[in-house]
Amino acid sequence: MLKEVDKKTWQEAVSINRTSIFDDPDYLEIIAQLHHTDIKYWVFYKKNKSILGFATYVKGNIIVVPDHYSYSSFWFNDELTDFSFFDVLDQSLKVLKGGFKNFSFRLPPQVKDVRAFNLNGCSSVVNYTYYNATSQLELRKNNEAKFKESLNYDLAFFYDEYNELVLEQQLNDFQNFGYKKSKINFYRKYFKELIDRKYLKSFGVFFEGTLKASALVIIDQNNATAYNLLLSNSKMQDKTDSSTFLYVKIIEKLKELGIQKFDLYGANMKGIANFKSGFRGDLIPHYIVKYSSLRNSLNKFLMFAKRVVKKMAQ
Repeated sequence: MLKEVDKKTWQEAVSINRTSIFDDPDYLEIIAQLHHTDIKYWVFYKKNKSILGFATYVKGNIIVVPDHYSYSSFWFNDELTDFSFFDVLDQSLKVLKGGFKNFSFRLPPQVKDVRAFNLNGCSSVVNYTYYNATSQLELRKNNEAKFKESLNYDLAFFYDEYNELVLEQQLNDFQNFGYKKSKINFYRKYFKELIDRKYLKSFGVFFEGTLKASALVIIDQNNATAYNLLLSNSKMQDKTDSSTFLYVKIIEKLKELGIQKFDLYGANMKGIANFKSGFRGDLIPHYIVKYSSLRNSLNKFLMFAKRVVKKMAQ
């Protein structure tokens, strides 16, 4: 049975199940507050044992994905068989459909089975990311050549320092992408809050006193996983190959910190995917699923109309 639970009960459930930083209620509440949404915690119990759970950002009677900088909070017990997972998720989605007009999830990569979503009238779109194991850094020939070239320059790597410089470089990208000033100011507050609360760490490379490239990375120490939210460079002609140098140094630093897995956080655009593939990580799919009661009703009507037309034509 799926139950809405309070924060304390949620914490107890995630403490005994496989979880990630995106299930941390303190992290979730920061995102909810920034986006002016409410948080609801859901746990499915079988024989008083928590076996699946998810947290939702709620606006009115809609469950939203507030931004693409976090996977949705979604965990399940490793002992569930494929069919048990399917059945439990199917029951849970029926509860959500009864209480919410629309809902969306940006599922973490460990959720590989979306059959229950599809059979409950959800649309699903597959996205991709690269996972790098920090214990076995390998480079393709092109990236290896770039890294060797970068070693000819006196590049200074830093970690968890100069947050403001890194933040400004990332936000300059947003401006170049055409973000409105209000949106840029929002994300300044967003990233600054995560930095101040120690969820988000800064990495960067200086050359001759200039910040050449930088990254903002979520580090999930408890689960030995890191997530590369943003990577930026100076956009000037970069003979130093600072972006390749930075990625290599980030992976080396993460290994030193005890992090085993580095999610490069996106491989859907051709140019970005080409660059990230050069670090020989594993290409991993993950899903964005959406449900709309209006669309579901329309689809049912169209199917009914199609059957009627077919019958009339016979």
